[in-house]
Amino acid sequence: MAERQFRLPGSPYEELVSTIVAYGTRDEASRPGDVGKLDSVHQSSVSRTNGFLTEIGVLRGETQKLITRRGRALALALARKDRGAIRTNWRHIVFSTEFLQNVVSAVKLREGMLFPTVQAYIAHAAGQPRNKPVMTGAGAIVEILKAAELLREEAGELVAVFDEGLMPEEPAAEGPDEGGTPDPRGNRISAVVEAGGAPNGSTGAPVQIHLHIRCEPDEIEDLAPRLKRLLRDLSAP
Repeated sequence: MAERQFRLPGSPYEELVSTIVAYGTRDEASRPGDVGKLDSVHQSSVSRTNGFLTEIGVLRGETQKLITRRGRALALALARKDRGAIRTNWRHIVFSTEFLQNVVSAVKLREGMLFPTVQAYIAHAAGQPRNKPVMTGAGAIVEILKAAELLREEAGELVAVFDEGLMPEEPAAEGPDEGGTPDPRGNRISAVVEAGGAPNGSTGAPVQIHLHIRCEPDEIEDLAPRLKRLLRDLSAP
């Protein structure tokens, strides 16, 4: 069985930004044509990019698209041209998208790669042919990783700045406070830590952590890697 292809954006980074900002101005479900009217981005470019934005959790839905809370936080940062917030929001997306993490890891492993080589790697890893639209989308991904400050240009090559410690705190999402800590996609995650008596006569106090998670069915796949990372961190000595 062939591996699933990763959907790459169909436009340069600047158009990708315009599309995200355009979706971020709407509260209701949108079709590509609706967003095209809000911004200078051509409708066909929006359509090509929708698959990628859905893949990384910025949009959800099929024919009609809704901006996620994660997407709205990113759109707001992009609209304000707030470099720090743009970096933080793109990093959250990268750290929750295995494909994007793998691109950074590949550059780090090779201790630097030329821009066209990274483009070619992205196309190959995504299972896509190296045609012009695909290479344009691969270039947009490179620019995303640069905006997240996980890749930088150095001596004519792209080098990786990738460390687990670079994962920032979750930014506060806009919306009514329903308890717990909201993440950019609208999931509510709260933790209750309880200390009880020591088992088997030991002197240490066990710690119980209860996670309460509320999310939409189509958000479970995106949430899973974050939970795995949390469990790994909690299990570490």
